[in-house]
Amino acid sequence: MIQKKKIAILMSVYNGEKYISEQLDSLYNQTVIEDIRLFVRDDGSSDSTLNIINRWKDRIDIVVYKETNVGPARSFWELLNKDIEAEYFLFCDQDDIWDTNKVEKSIEALNQGCCLSYCNCRHIDSFGNIMQQKRVIGTPDSSYENLFISGITQGCSMCFTKDLKRFIQSKTIHCIPMHDVIVMLYAKAFGEIAWIDTPLFSYRIHNNNVVAKNRNIYSRIKKTLWNWKNSRNNSMAEVAEELINNIPGLQTNEFLSNMKIYKNNFVAKIKILRNDKLKYVSSDCKRSYIFRIILNWL
Repeated sequence: MIQKKKIAILMSVYNGEKYISEQLDSLYNQTVIEDIRLFVRDDGSSDSTLNIINRWKDRIDIVVYKETNVGPARSFWELLNKDIEAEYFLFCDQDDIWDTNKVEKSIEALNQGCCLSYCNCRHIDSFGNIMQQKRVIGTPDSSYENLFISGITQGCSMCFTKDLKRFIQSKTIHCIPMHDVIVMLYAKAFGEIAWIDTPLFSYRIHNNNVVAKNRNIYSRIKKTLWNWKNSRNNSMAEVAEELINNIPGLQTNEFLSNMKIYKNNFVAKIKILRNDKLKYVSSDCKRSYIFRIILNWL
Protein backbone atom coordinates (compact mmCIF):
# COMPACT_ATOMS: atom_id res chain seq x y z
CA MET A 1 0.00 0.00 0.00
CA ILE A 2 1.40 3.37 -1.01
CA GLN A 3 1.62 5.91 1.77
CA LYS A 4 -1.50 8.03 1.97
CA LYS A 5 -1.32 11.58 0.69
CA LYS A 6 -4.11 14.12 0.53
CA ILE A 7 -3.64 15.12 -3.13
CA ALA A 8 -2.41 12.79 -5.90
CA ILE A 9 -1.33 14.27 -9.23
CA LEU A 10 -1.22 11.65 -11.99
CA MET A 11 1.23 12.46 -14.79
CA SER A 12 2.00 10.31 -17.83
CA VAL A 13 5.23 11.23 -19.62
CA TYR A 14 6.80 10.26 -22.91
CA ASN A 15 9.94 11.92 -24.32
CA GLY A 16 8.97 15.15 -22.60
CA GLU A 17 12.42 16.61 -21.93
CA LYS A 18 11.69 19.85 -23.80
CA TYR A 19 8.92 21.13 -21.51
CA ILE A 20 8.84 18.92 -18.41
CA SER A 21 10.94 21.27 -16.24
CA GLU A 22 8.49 24.14 -16.74
CA GLN A 23 5.59 21.92 -15.72
CA LEU A 24 7.40 20.58 -12.67
CA ASP A 25 8.28 24.12 -11.64
CA SER A 26 4.60 25.08 -11.83
CA LEU A 27 3.70 22.08 -9.65
CA TYR A 28 6.38 22.99 -7.13
CA ASN A 29 4.85 26.48 -6.85
CA GLN A 30 1.33 25.25 -6.07
CA THR A 31 -0.16 26.89 -3.00
CA VAL A 32 -0.84 23.44 -1.54
CA ILE A 33 2.46 21.79 -2.51
CA GLU A 34 2.90 20.40 1.02
CA ASP A 35 -0.14 18.15 0.49
CA ILE A 36 0.82 16.92 -3.00
CA ARG A 37 2.41 13.70 -4.14
CA LEU A 38 3.18 13.39 -7.85
CA PHE A 39 2.80 9.94 -9.44
CA VAL A 40 4.61 9.69 -12.76
CA ARG A 41 4.18 6.87 -15.25
CA ASP A 42 6.90 6.89 -17.89
CA ASP A 43 5.43 5.48 -21.10
CA GLY A 44 8.72 4.18 -22.49
CA SER A 45 10.71 7.42 -22.91
CA SER A 46 14.06 7.26 -24.70
CA ASP A 47 15.24 10.80 -23.90
CA SER A 48 16.27 12.49 -20.64
CA THR A 49 12.73 12.91 -19.25
CA LEU A 50 13.27 10.58 -16.27
CA ASN A 51 16.64 12.13 -15.42
CA ILE A 52 15.01 15.55 -15.26
CA ILE A 53 12.16 14.24 -13.09
CA ASN A 54 14.57 12.55 -10.69
CA ARG A 55 16.41 15.85 -10.19
CA TRP A 56 13.17 17.33 -8.83
CA LYS A 57 12.69 14.71 -6.11
CA ASP A 58 14.32 16.89 -3.45
CA ARG A 59 11.64 19.55 -4.04
CA ILE A 60 8.53 17.53 -4.97
CA ASP A 61 7.32 14.26 -3.44
CA ILE A 62 7.49 12.03 -6.54
CA VAL A 63 6.81 8.35 -7.20
CA VAL A 64 7.96 7.09 -10.62
CA TYR A 65 6.77 4.01 -12.52
CA LYS A 66 9.00 3.19 -15.49
CA GLU A 67 6.88 1.06 -17.80
CA THR A 68 6.31 0.10 -21.44
CA ASN A 69 4.66 2.23 -24.12
CA VAL A 70 0.88 1.91 -24.29
CA GLY A 71 -0.07 5.40 -25.52
CA PRO A 72 -1.49 8.36 -23.57
CA ALA A 73 -5.00 7.06 -22.91
CA ARG A 74 -3.91 3.68 -21.53
CA SER A 75 -0.96 5.21 -19.69
CA PHE A 76 -3.20 7.58 -17.73
CA TRP A 77 -5.74 4.78 -17.24
CA GLU A 78 -3.08 2.52 -15.72
CA LEU A 79 -2.10 5.34 -13.36
CA LEU A 80 -5.72 5.83 -12.34
CA ASN A 81 -5.99 2.13 -11.48
CA LYS A 82 -2.84 1.90 -9.39
CA ASP A 83 -3.06 1.41 -5.63
CA ILE A 84 -2.85 5.11 -4.79
CA GLU A 85 -4.68 6.49 -1.76
CA ALA A 86 -5.56 10.19 -1.63
CA GLU A 87 -8.53 12.45 -1.02
CA TYR A 88 -8.26 14.19 -4.40
CA PHE A 89 -6.86 13.26 -7.82
CA LEU A 90 -5.74 15.37 -10.79
CA PHE A 91 -4.45 14.39 -14.22
CA CYS A 92 -1.41 16.31 -15.40
CA ASP A 93 0.19 16.61 -18.86
CA GLN A 94 3.96 16.89 -19.20
CA ASP A 95 4.03 20.05 -21.31
CA ASP A 96 1.55 22.48 -19.72
CA ILE A 97 2.07 25.20 -17.12
CA TRP A 98 -0.27 25.30 -14.12
CA ASP A 99 -1.25 28.52 -12.36
CA THR A 100 -0.08 28.48 -8.75
CA ASN A 101 -3.66 28.13 -7.46
CA LYS A 102 -4.90 25.48 -9.91
CA VAL A 103 -4.99 22.64 -7.39
CA GLU A 104 -6.38 24.79 -4.59
CA LYS A 105 -9.22 26.26 -6.68
CA SER A 106 -10.08 22.89 -8.21
CA ILE A 107 -10.46 21.33 -4.77
CA GLU A 108 -12.51 24.29 -3.51
CA ALA A 109 -15.02 23.56 -6.30
CA LEU A 110 -15.23 19.93 -5.19
CA ASN A 111 -15.94 20.99 -1.64
CA GLN A 112 -19.28 22.36 -2.81
CA GLY A 113 -20.51 18.76 -2.99
CA CYS A 114 -19.23 17.76 -6.45
CA CYS A 115 -17.41 14.60 -7.46
CA LEU A 116 -15.47 16.27 -10.28
CA SER A 117 -14.47 19.80 -11.22
CA TYR A 118 -12.94 20.93 -14.49
CA CYS A 119 -11.52 24.30 -15.40
CA ASN A 120 -10.93 26.59 -18.31
CA CYS A 121 -7.45 27.18 -19.69
CA ARG A 122 -5.54 29.48 -22.00
CA HIS A 123 -3.64 28.27 -25.06
CA ILE A 124 0.08 28.94 -25.39
CA ASP A 125 2.51 28.13 -28.18
CA SER A 126 5.73 26.13 -27.93
CA PHE A 127 7.54 29.22 -26.61
CA GLY A 128 4.95 29.99 -23.93
CA ASN A 129 3.34 32.90 -25.77
CA ILE A 130 -0.42 33.25 -25.22
CA MET A 131 -2.40 32.33 -28.33
CA GLN A 132 -5.87 32.37 -26.78
CA GLN A 133 -6.85 33.77 -23.38
CA LYS A 134 -9.76 31.37 -22.90
CA ARG A 135 -10.22 27.98 -24.50
CA VAL A 136 -13.96 27.94 -23.71
CA ILE A 137 -16.38 30.86 -23.80
CA GLY A 138 -19.45 30.19 -21.67
CA THR A 139 -20.35 26.99 -19.87
CA PRO A 140 -19.64 23.70 -21.70
CA ASP A 141 -22.51 21.35 -22.49
CA SER A 142 -21.74 18.24 -20.44
CA SER A 143 -24.56 16.11 -21.85
CA TYR A 144 -23.88 12.52 -22.85
CA GLU A 145 -24.55 13.49 -26.46
CA ASN A 146 -21.92 16.22 -26.46
CA LEU A 147 -19.37 14.01 -24.75
CA PHE A 148 -19.75 11.47 -27.55
CA ILE A 149 -19.91 14.03 -30.36
CA SER A 150 -17.11 16.38 -29.42
CA GLY A 151 -15.94 15.89 -25.85
CA ILE A 152 -15.87 18.93 -23.62
CA THR A 153 -12.53 19.10 -21.83
CA GLN A 154 -9.04 17.72 -21.34
CA GLY A 155 -7.99 15.39 -18.58
CA CYS A 156 -5.48 17.97 -17.35
CA SER A 157 -8.38 20.29 -16.44
CA MET A 158 -9.99 17.75 -14.09
CA CYS A 159 -9.91 17.24 -10.34
CA PHE A 160 -11.97 14.48 -8.73
CA THR A 161 -12.65 12.76 -5.45
CA LYS A 162 -11.48 9.41 -4.16
CA ASP A 163 -15.12 8.29 -4.13
CA LEU A 164 -15.42 8.85 -7.89
CA LYS A 165 -12.15 7.00 -8.44
CA ARG A 166 -13.44 4.02 -6.45
CA PHE A 167 -16.75 4.12 -8.31
CA ILE A 168 -14.97 3.96 -11.67
CA GLN A 169 -12.66 1.19 -10.48
CA SER A 170 -15.66 -0.86 -9.36
CA LYS A 171 -16.97 -1.01 -12.94
CA THR A 172 -16.00 -3.31 -15.79
CA ILE A 173 -14.41 -0.96 -18.31
CA HIS A 174 -12.28 -2.26 -21.18
CA CYS A 175 -12.76 0.33 -23.93
CA ILE A 176 -10.68 3.49 -23.34
CA PRO A 177 -10.64 5.86 -26.36
CA MET A 178 -9.34 8.57 -24.02
CA HIS A 179 -9.12 8.41 -20.23
CA ASP A 180 -10.69 11.85 -19.73
CA VAL A 181 -13.84 11.01 -21.71
CA ILE A 182 -14.41 7.86 -19.67
CA VAL A 183 -13.88 9.65 -16.35
CA MET A 184 -16.29 12.41 -17.34
CA LEU A 185 -18.97 9.95 -18.48
CA TYR A 186 -18.88 8.05 -15.20
CA ALA A 187 -18.69 11.26 -13.18
CA LYS A 188 -22.00 12.32 -14.76
CA ALA A 189 -23.55 9.06 -13.64
CA PHE A 190 -22.06 9.29 -10.14
CA GLY A 191 -22.71 12.85 -8.96
CA GLU A 192 -22.48 16.57 -9.60
CA ILE A 193 -19.87 18.19 -11.85
CA ALA A 194 -18.53 21.74 -11.38
CA TRP A 195 -17.24 24.03 -14.15
CA ILE A 196 -14.61 26.66 -13.30
CA ASP A 197 -14.73 29.40 -15.92
CA THR A 198 -11.49 31.07 -14.83
CA PRO A 199 -8.44 29.66 -16.71
CA LEU A 200 -6.22 27.88 -14.20
CA PHE A 201 -3.47 26.61 -16.50
CA SER A 202 -1.76 27.17 -19.82
CA TYR A 203 -2.34 24.39 -22.35
CA ARG A 204 0.57 24.16 -24.76
CA ILE A 205 -0.20 23.70 -28.45
CA HIS A 206 2.68 22.14 -30.38
CA ASN A 207 3.34 19.49 -33.00
CA ASN A 208 3.71 16.59 -30.58
CA ASN A 209 0.62 16.85 -28.40
CA VAL A 210 -2.77 15.24 -28.89
CA VAL A 211 -4.67 18.29 -30.20
CA ALA A 212 -4.60 18.47 -34.02
CA LYS A 213 -4.38 22.26 -34.11
CA ASN A 214 -1.87 24.90 -35.20
CA ARG A 215 0.05 22.46 -37.42
CA ASN A 216 0.85 22.40 -41.09
CA ILE A 217 -1.60 20.51 -43.25
CA TYR A 218 0.49 17.31 -43.34
CA SER A 219 0.84 17.19 -39.54
CA ARG A 220 -2.87 17.90 -39.02
CA ILE A 221 -3.90 15.11 -41.41
CA LYS A 222 -1.45 12.68 -39.80
CA LYS A 223 -2.69 13.45 -36.28
CA THR A 224 -6.35 13.36 -37.34
CA LEU A 225 -5.88 9.95 -38.95
CA TRP A 226 -4.19 8.71 -35.77
CA ASN A 227 -7.15 9.91 -33.72
CA TRP A 228 -9.57 8.17 -36.08
CA LYS A 229 -7.57 4.94 -35.93
CA ASN A 230 -7.63 5.11 -32.14
CA SER A 231 -11.42 5.60 -32.30
CA ARG A 232 -11.79 2.51 -34.49
CA ASN A 233 -9.74 0.43 -32.06
CA ASN A 234 -11.61 1.88 -29.06
CA SER A 235 -15.12 2.33 -30.38
CA MET A 236 -17.51 4.78 -28.75
CA ALA A 237 -20.24 2.25 -29.55
CA GLU A 238 -18.51 -0.13 -27.14
CA VAL A 239 -18.13 2.71 -24.64
CA ALA A 240 -21.91 3.25 -24.80
CA GLU A 241 -22.54 -0.47 -24.31
CA GLU A 242 -20.25 -0.68 -21.28
CA LEU A 243 -21.76 2.49 -19.81
CA ILE A 244 -25.30 1.10 -20.13
CA ASN A 245 -24.24 -2.24 -18.65
CA ASN A 246 -22.46 -0.56 -15.73
CA ILE A 247 -25.13 2.05 -14.96
CA PRO A 248 -28.60 0.44 -15.02
CA GLY A 249 -30.33 3.83 -14.95
CA LEU A 250 -28.95 4.62 -18.41
CA GLN A 251 -30.69 1.71 -20.13
CA THR A 252 -33.53 4.04 -21.15
CA ASN A 253 -31.23 6.73 -22.57
CA GLU A 254 -32.18 6.87 -26.26
CA PHE A 255 -28.93 8.40 -27.52
CA LEU A 256 -26.72 5.88 -25.72
CA SER A 257 -28.94 2.99 -26.84
CA ASN A 258 -28.66 4.12 -30.46
CA MET A 259 -24.92 4.71 -30.17
CA LYS A 260 -24.50 1.19 -28.85
CA ILE A 261 -26.04 -0.42 -31.97
CA TYR A 262 -25.52 2.15 -34.75
CA LYS A 263 -22.93 0.08 -36.63
CA ASN A 264 -25.49 -2.64 -37.34
CA ASN A 265 -28.72 -0.66 -37.25
CA PHE A 266 -29.48 1.88 -39.99
CA VAL A 267 -32.32 3.57 -38.08
CA ALA A 268 -30.08 4.07 -35.02
CA LYS A 269 -27.36 5.53 -37.26
CA ILE A 270 -29.77 8.04 -38.80
CA LYS A 271 -31.00 9.09 -35.36
CA ILE A 272 -27.54 9.86 -33.99
CA LEU A 273 -26.62 11.65 -37.24
CA ARG A 274 -29.67 13.89 -36.79
CA ASN A 275 -29.01 14.64 -33.13
CA ASP A 276 -29.79 18.25 -32.19
CA LYS A 277 -26.43 18.69 -30.46
CA LEU A 278 -24.71 18.72 -33.86
CA LYS A 279 -26.10 22.23 -34.41
CA TYR A 280 -23.88 23.63 -31.71
CA VAL A 281 -20.47 22.07 -32.39
CA SER A 282 -17.75 23.42 -34.66
CA SER A 283 -17.84 22.60 -38.36
CA ASP A 284 -14.60 20.60 -38.06
CA CYS A 285 -15.98 18.53 -35.21
CA LYS A 286 -19.31 18.03 -36.96
CA ARG A 287 -17.61 16.93 -40.17
CA SER A 288 -15.37 14.45 -38.33
CA TYR A 289 -18.28 13.01 -36.33
CA ILE A 290 -20.54 12.53 -39.40
CA PHE A 291 -17.72 10.99 -41.45
CA ARG A 292 -16.81 8.48 -38.74
CA ILE A 293 -20.43 7.55 -38.03
CA ILE A 294 -21.09 6.87 -41.73
CA LEU A 295 -17.98 4.65 -41.94
CA ASN A 296 -18.60 2.95 -38.56
CA TRP A 297 -15.35 4.42 -37.27
CA LEU A 298 -16.63 6.08 -34.08
